[in-house]
Amino acid sequence: MKILDEIIEIIYNDIFLNLHHNTVDMFLCGGASTRKDISNRDKLRENLKNSKSLSILYPEDLFMELLNRKKYDLLTLERFLAQNSDIICIVCESPGSFVELGAFVNNENTFDKVVVLLQSKYKNAKSFINQGPVAMVKANDVSNVIYFNNNIEDATKQVNELLRKRFWRFSYRSLKYKKRTKDINLISGQFYFIMVLLYFFSSIEIKKLVQIIKDLYSVKGYNEKEFEMVFTSAIRRLYKEGILKKVQLLDGTNSYELTNKGYEQAKNLLDSAQISDCTKVIDGIRLKIIRSQYY
Repeated sequence: MKILDEIIEIIYNDIFLNLHHNTVDMFLCGGASTRKDISNRDKLRENLKNSKSLSILYPEDLFMELLNRKKYDLLTLERFLAQNSDIICIVCESPGSFVELGAFVNNENTFDKVVVLLQSKYKNAKSFINQGPVAMVKANDVSNVIYFNNNIEDATKQVNELLRKRFWRFSYRSLKYKKRTKDINLISGQFYFIMVLLYFFSSIEIKKLVQIIKDLYSVKGYNEKEFEMVFTSAIRRLYKEGILKKVQLLDGTNSYELTNKGYEQAKNLLDSAQISDCTKVIDGIRLKIIRSQYY
């Protein structure tokens, strides 16, 4: 077990903490689609989904399993997701989205992340939404309020332009710019860490993977009460993006492995790491893993 702990420590310190996370995590809020109508939120998501520099986070994608456990409620989970996001994009089109707007605008930890999409016909409306939370967002940063006509294509262009201006440094990996690493206490951090672990170990028993990350949580002093939310959300995201698969071994235990897509994505991620003699470090880790299996 000591050898395994040493290998995990090397992967975490020498590989994971040197990764450059160049994607932006967007929490996209708005109305839900019906059989008759597709919401503007879902239209916007469809238009943005092919952006390699953007990860769109939906509560429906990440939290369905947690919501089936009675100790969680949607409001708590949405607050948690907002804290895990770089930007909170709210398409004002439903009562639920108005509630989300008010909640995130009145939270000092999320206020600066809020971007509001509002149809142009309501620009000068004497409404509480317009004169309250929308006005607060606009006073903080006028570019955080985007008006659009019925054509969602216009809103898509404006959102892309805002992302380009605000997060352009994230795409650079040169030493001129500090690397951007999200740690394992965040959904994206665990998403990447699990991917990297499976790249090296090929297969990890689910219970063992949970214990590995919990042990790191303890060492780093992170809030262990949030572990279940982070881990479950990261696993759901890995499944959703076709990166992870669950397999049953001959002894009946369940393990996680990377799909072919996941392996290629992990390889590309490592290629972006700011590590001197990266190939030597990777080969050294693989050699230690092989030795641990036979000695």
